[in-house]
Amino acid sequence: MMADRPLQGKRVLITRAKAQVTEFIGKIEAVGGVAITTPLLEIRANHANDHAIKSTIVNVKEYDCIVFTSANGVSYFKKYLDKWKIPYSNLKHLIAASVGSKTSKRMETLGLSVSIIPEEFVAEKLAESMKGKLPIHSKILVIRGNLARPVLVSELKEYGFTVTDLVVYETLHNMEEANKLRDYVQKQEIDYITFTSSSTVDSFMKVFQQDTLSKHLKKVSFICIGPITNKTLMEYGYKGFMPDTYTIEDMVKLMIELEVKERG
Repeated sequence: MMADRPLQGKRVLITRAKAQVTEFIGKIEAVGGVAITTPLLEIRANHANDHAIKSTIVNVKEYDCIVFTSANGVSYFKKYLDKWKIPYSNLKHLIAASVGSKTSKRMETLGLSVSIIPEEFVAEKLAESMKGKLPIHSKILVIRGNLARPVLVSELKEYGFTVTDLVVYETLHNMEEANKLRDYVQKQEIDYITFTSSSTVDSFMKVFQQDTLSKHLKKVSFICIGPITNKTLMEYGYKGFMPDTYTIEDMVKLMIELEVKERG
C-alpha cells in the first residue's frame, strides 16, 4: 500500500495562486499526500495596460516571433484575442518560443507549434536558444506577467533583436491567507512547503520574516520548482530541494524520493 501511496499522510503546502492549484492538488493526493492550499498570490488581467495590449496584438502580423514565459501569459493573451475578436490565424506566421513544456502545451490552444524551447526551463537559456535560431533582424514579441524577471527581454535586446515587452497579467500578493498560513506552521501541521516561483517565496516570507514563527520553518522541507526560485529562497536563509526537471510533476516525484530515502 505504501508503494502505491508513498506520500501517505504527508501534508504538502501549495502557495501558488488559487487558479493554478487544481492539477497540483490532484498529483499530491494521487500518491497519498494531503494538499493544503494557502494561495499567497492573486493573478488578474493587466487592464491598466489594455490600450498598449490591444495596439500590439492588432498589429501582431508585424512580428516575426512570439515568446511566452508562462502558461498564465498564454491564457491571458488568449482572453485578449477573444475579447477583441482577433483571429488566432493572425499568429500562424510567427515563430513560437516558450520557456517550458507546460507553456508550450498551453500555446497549442492558440494554434501555435513551438519550435524554440530551451533544455533548461529558465529565461537565460531561452534567450540563448533564440539567438541561435532567429535572424538577427527579427522582431520579437515577449508576453509575460508583471513579476517575471526582465532578463529575457534585456538579453534579447543585447543580442540585437527588436523586442516588444508586453505585460498581459499581474501577480499580486494575497496577504489575507497569512493568518491561516501562520496557524498551519505554528501547529507544525506541514511536512513540505512548495514554491513554484520566486514571487511565491517572497509572499511566504512576508508572512514570516522577522517573525517568531520562523523557528518552525526548520521542521519542514522546502521544494522549489527551479534554480531561480531556489536562489530566492536561499537569499532568505533557507535551503530547498529542487527537481532535475522544472515541473510540478517532478516536484511531486522529488518529495516521493525524499520520503523513500527517509525510510531507508
